[in-house]
Amino acid sequence: MYTLGIETSCDETSVALLKGLKVLANVTLSSLGAFKKYGGVVPEIATRAHLDNIDKVLGAALRKAKLQIKDIDLIAVTCKPGLAGALMVGLNFAKGLAVALGKPFIGVNHLHAHFFSSFLNYKHKVIFPFLGLVVSGGHTNIYQVKAIDKIKMIGSTQDDACGEAIDKVAVNYGLGYPGGPIVDKLFEPRYKNEFKFKCGKKGLDLSFSGIKTALAYKKNELQKNNKRLTLKLKKKLLSSFQFSLVEAIVKTIGEASVQTGISRISCGGGVMANSFLRKRLNQEAGLRKLNFLVPPLEYTQDNGAMVAGLGFYLYNKKKAISKLNLGVEPN
Repeated sequence: MYTLGIETSCDETSVALLKGLKVLANVTLSSLGAFKKYGGVVPEIATRAHLDNIDKVLGAALRKAKLQIKDIDLIAVTCKPGLAGALMVGLNFAKGLAVALGKPFIGVNHLHAHFFSSFLNYKHKVIFPFLGLVVSGGHTNIYQVKAIDKIKMIGSTQDDACGEAIDKVAVNYGLGYPGGPIVDKLFEPRYKNEFKFKCGKKGLDLSFSGIKTALAYKKNELQKNNKRLTLKLKKKLLSSFQFSLVEAIVKTIGEASVQTGISRISCGGGVMANSFLRKRLNQEAGLRKLNFLVPPLEYTQDNGAMVAGLGFYLYNKKKAISKLNLGVEPN
């Protein structure tokens, strides 16, 4: 079964083609470069970029997969959450294709797709229950997943998402946008405790607004005392900042595992590209006997492959349930 996946929730226009859960093509065009001078995503610019790019990306994906449009069996598309205009582009494009081709269409929650990305290319087997951890620019959520259609959010952020806090700190420190890759590159473990920063926390909910503000205050304090913000000083500040963020996430997911009795954790989202976070999850797996499923770097950002994969899984489960209700054994 060939599934077409379309993702347009934010700044990436991404189209993928899968055979089962095997990725044949995953082509992404990002409009991120257009937002550097603004320090963040501008919805109208993102929407126009999707309109300009979606045809090109689909064509490139079909060529890479060596398929024709008529070969597609199912169309999956991100339907929530995201920027309203950006989502509309992908949804309307997918619906138009579905009508023109006479093929089934399914909407996908792209946050759920993020933690499903670990199962692409059959890298890991889908076994329930598991915890889903999504750490991105817009969300920091923990889910209890009893079945692919029985998902409950048990932890979230009370204000800024982790990735959002990193981006805002990076801009404030004159490092540009997006901040994630820059902060990660500047991180040095020897400076992790140079400054004492702390993330807010209540139960399984996290808060990143306070630590973001603390970094801004510390910068102002240093400059007021005529302290020059050298690269070395920035490294010390940002290393302490990143260490605090990562430790808060690792501690909280560990607590979620204890509370639910679930040791299998599937991770996803743009911040999962952070090298120190990936390293700490690997260390925690050994210490706590947890099983972290972490996707390859190419599937951490918003992408059509994760949308197609979850769409394929949901569609076939619903089909199987429908057949069982009719007293027919599923294929």
